[in-house]
Amino acid sequence: MGGACTSCQTALEAAPALGRISQSLCSACLEIVAMGEHAPACRAILQGIDTPVLMVQSNPRLVFTANDKALALFAKSLPKAEGHRGGEVFNCVHSYTEAGCGKDVNCEDCKIKAAIVATFEGTPANEVSSTLVIRQRQDRPHHLTISSEPVGRFALVRIDGFTPSQET
Repeated sequence: MGGACTSCQTALEAAPALGRISQSLCSACLEIVAMGEHAPACRAILQGIDTPVLMVQSNPRLVFTANDKALALFAKSLPKAEGHRGGEVFNCVHSYTEAGCGKDVNCEDCKIKAAIVATFEGTPANEVSSTLVIRQRQDRPHHLTISSEPVGRFALVRIDGFTPSQET
């Protein structure tokens, strides 16, 4: 691959053994993310990734931090993302139920949830798509596509697509 780490500018190895989402990060920056001791340090590193990325912790599955591209995509401030479930960040209507995101009966067959759970079991996801009803002024279906990879006890979740559906 060559080039430099998009976070610290350290030269990357010619053939890094890194996943698709983290491929632009050097091993030192990736180790900081994997340890996940300080959200601000992890967030600073994620800023170097040129796509929207959420860093999700394993138990409970909450957003640990996110880069600015993800916050802008979902029109969220950092406090409205960190410590919240993914569906809350996406504004999925099922996150507003009494059971909440990931626990509502409608979440049982959610492909996005299944992909993230599988990531924590060691299986990365590549462009998994689902249609979610997003709460806005008027609830509206959106197509959400994600990829994910395990990094330590976290999952990096890249948003590959988030567009309103033509369905009504």
